[in-house]
Amino acid sequence: MGKNNERGVPLSSEAPAPHRPRPRPHELLTAGYLVVTGFLVATLGTPPTTWWPVLAAHGLGVVAAVALLPLLDTRGWQSVVRDWLPVAVLPLLYTEIPRLNQLISTGYHDHAIRAVEFAVFQAPPRITLRQLLPWRPFVEYLHFSYVAYYLLLPILGGALYLRGRLREFRFMLATVLATFYACYLCFIIYPVAGPWYRVPHPDMASVGLFFPALVHDLLVAGAAKGAAFPSSHVAVAVVIWLLAWRLTRPVFWLLAAIVPALALGTVYGGFHYAVDSAAGALVGVAGFLGGPYVHRFLGGDSFDSAASAGSVSREPHPGHPGHPG
Repeated sequence: MGKNNERGVPLSSEAPAPHRPRPRPHELLTAGYLVVTGFLVATLGTPPTTWWPVLAAHGLGVVAAVALLPLLDTRGWQSVVRDWLPVAVLPLLYTEIPRLNQLISTGYHDHAIRAVEFAVFQAPPRITLRQLLPWRPFVEYLHFSYVAYYLLLPILGGALYLRGRLREFRFMLATVLATFYACYLCFIIYPVAGPWYRVPHPDMASVGLFFPALVHDLLVAGAAKGAAFPSSHVAVAVVIWLLAWRLTRPVFWLLAAIVPALALGTVYGGFHYAVDSAAGALVGVAGFLGGPYVHRFLGGDSFDSAASAGSVSREPHPGHPGHPG
C-alpha cells in the first residue's frame, strides 16, 4: 500500500527533485576565463609571492560565478546585480592583461603584424587615411565613435532589459562576453602593443577640438599594452551591431551611425594596425555566428536566426510578480 499524507491523500512514490540553482551561460563563461588565466598564473607566474593576489582573486571569482551568484533571488535588485555584474567586472579583467600577457611571451609581436600590413599596403593605412580625410569635423566624428564604444553594450543591453526581454538579454550577454574573453585570451597568448606605443602621437590640438583629446586622455589613463590584436573595440562593436539586427532593429540602425566609423577610427587615430581591426571584425562575425551554439552548449535557451527583431518570447521584468528567474 502507498503512503498517505496527513489529509489521507496518496503520496507519489517519485517526488519531484528540488530545484537547484545553476549558473547561467555568461557566468560559466566568466568562470571558464578565470580558470584558464588562473592556471597560467599558477604555472607560469614567478615568483609565486608576487602572483598570489591575482590567483586568489581569480579563485574567488570562480566561486562567485558558479556557486554564489546562482543563489541570488531571481527577482528584484538581486537579479539585476546577477545580470549586470559581469559587465562591471570586464574593466578589471582588462587592467590585468599587461601582466598576464608577459607570462607566455616576453615582449610583443608587432613586427609580425607590421610585416603583414606592409605586405598588403604600400604605406601605413593610418597615414594614408589622414591624407585622404583631413576634414576636422569628420575626425571629431571618428573619435566620438571610438569613445561611443563604451556605450554599445549598455545601449543594446538596456533596450532589451528595460523591456523585460531577459532571455534575449542573457543570450546577448553570453555572446558578447564570449567575444570579449576570446580577445583577452589572444592578448595574453600573442601580445601586440599596437601603433599607439610604437609611433609618436600627433598634436591633439591640430587633429580636432574635443574628442581626439578625450581619446588621448582615456588611452593614457587606461590603455593595456599588448591588447591590440585582434582589436576588441572592433570585435565587440561588430558582434553587438549584428546582435542588434537579430534582436532589435531600431538599435541596429542607431548603431549603424557608430560602428563603421568606430572601426575606421581605430586605424585613423593610430590606435590599431589595420590588421588588428580586420581581425577584430572577423572575431565579431565569428562570435555572432557561434553565439547560439555556445549559449546552448552552456545550458541556455536555443536561439536561431528566426529569433530576430523581437520575435522571441518575452519574460516579465525582474521584480514583476510573474518573473520566473
